Amino acid sequence: MHLMHMFQMHSVSCKQHKSDICYKGFNVYKIYIETLSLTNLIIKGIKMNKKIIFSSFASLLFLSQAANAEIKVGQGSLTFNASVASQYIARGVDQNKDSVTPSVGADLTYPAGGFNLYVGAWVSGSDFNPGAGGQERDVYLGVNKTFGITTLDLGFITYTYPGINTASKESNNAEYYVKLTVAPEKKPYTFGAAYYQDDTGGVKNGTRKLDRNYYEVNATYDFGVVQSSVSYGIFDNDTQTTTVSLSKEFAGIGFTLSYIDAQKEDATLSQLNKNRDYVTLSAKKTF
Repeated sequence: MHLMHMFQMHSVSCKQHKSDICYKGFNVYKIYIETLSLTNLIIKGIKMNKKIIFSSFASLLFLSQAANAEIKVGQGSLTFNASVASQYIARGVDQNKDSVTPSVGADLTYPAGGFNLYVGAWVSGSDFNPGAGGQERDVYLGVNKTFGITTLDLGFITYTYPGINTASKESNNAEYYVKLTVAPEKKPYTFGAAYYQDDTGGVKNGTRKLDRNYYEVNATYDFGVVQSSVSYGIFDNDTQTTTVSLSKEFAGIGFTLSYIDAQKEDATLSQLNKNRDYVTLSAKKTF
């Protein structure tokens, strides 16, 4: 079911029953629509006067405060998030034609027997796959557990694009993943590694394949004033990507400035037409 239709159907129920989950989810969706409308105006180059700009951002601020409380689900919790980024870059490849990209998501976490179970969904603007209706929809689930200073995370994620045949594994695919993070006590840094395995063994191109695996090493350092992160990832026969980011929170909104260096992993198979550099800015609010 299309996300817009889903929230339109439930909006009446939200007003009648004042369900925390429904009401909060509806507000997050309205934040997504407000952000999408504003970014579309910016992309199209429409000149806006100060009243329109103030009204748009005031509306976003009001809606974000209305959906600001975490929802308890038994011993677990449900949170929502909304963000906007100057570009949507995934593993070194632009996913939305260098355009400003809004997104929304939801995450449910639940403790069970010393483990932490989670399931989530994320919807983003995307114009990478023709006929996808301008959206990417991800659903993921997993389990993580901390052993001393080390956290192990195992999970599964699906990537789908509405409007594209669900049987098209080159466009609608999934991955298994494992992540390892080491966070020494009372230290301002962490370091980690991640591995993703495509569920279909990658995309075939002639007699060769690409995008079968993705490997990454990463680290973070908290400078107090700002938080930093650096990562290096290899997308099998596709890209080699180095990302350096600085993050800072203002008024409950997390801002991240990133420099991304994307190099071709294979000269003939890579999705990149040429090696690229990006500088991106994103803002994210978690409710």
